[in-house]
Amino acid sequence: MASLAATTPLATGTSTINRGVARAAADAPAASRPSRHAGFTLLEILVVVLIIGILTAGMLLSMNFAGKDTALETESKRLVSLMNYARDQAELQTRDFGIVFGQHGYEFVVYDVRTGAWRTVDEDDALRERSIPDGLDFQLVVDARPIVLDEAVKQPPAPPSSASSDDDSTDSTDSTDSTSTPQSHPSVPHTSSDSDTDSDSNSSATAFAPQVMIFSSGDLSSFKITLERPSAGSSITLAANKDGDIVAKPMVTAGTGAAQ
Repeated sequence: MASLAATTPLATGTSTINRGVARAAADAPAASRPSRHAGFTLLEILVVVLIIGILTAGMLLSMNFAGKDTALETESKRLVSLMNYARDQAELQTRDFGIVFGQHGYEFVVYDVRTGAWRTVDEDDALRERSIPDGLDFQLVVDARPIVLDEAVKQPPAPPSSASSDDDSTDSTDSTDSTSTPQSHPSVPHTSSDSDTDSDSNSSATAFAPQVMIFSSGDLSSFKITLERPSAGSSITLAANKDGDIVAKPMVTAGTGAAQ
């Protein structure tokens, strides 16, 4: 008679110890088991953020290469706003305003009826002299005629001072004193240098005039101002439309073939 150990079939693949471990693992509480739905690690989040940043930068670069020039658009919109503002002030104050352009800047001026000359608008900081960013230039056409712009904005001459009236009063006082005491001091011959200087300053003040006029009635002189970036071949042109409104035409880039 075979022994009991010899007739008992042997377990294949498992042992008594393995079955005990598996049973203990099955009976373990669920809280002690590792969760398969744990959140993202910090490293994974950083990788995602980096990928999003790279994609965003690529989109911005592609937009710039496609012809978008933020600085050019911003400066053109600012100029249109300031011109409309000066136009409103001209109508409200019934005074003539103007714009003086240089290659890299511009300034608003106003006609002073007391002196009969143009001057800077010192009382309004919004109409002060402004410079455009590096790389941008102005091209001006007035009455269908191109205007050669100076490197810097041409400033209006200083108004005639009251020194001439003071000199006249001084001369009259000196003449009175010399009459009462003719031998008190040597006579000084009078020269016309002061009058010549005053006449020169007056002529230069009256000769100065802005390139673009904004009349007190609200009308504008015929002009076309182009703000361009020569290095990229992009430009925006400002002009008055048939209704008299100052508008900025769509940006023109090199190779588009669009008319400015």
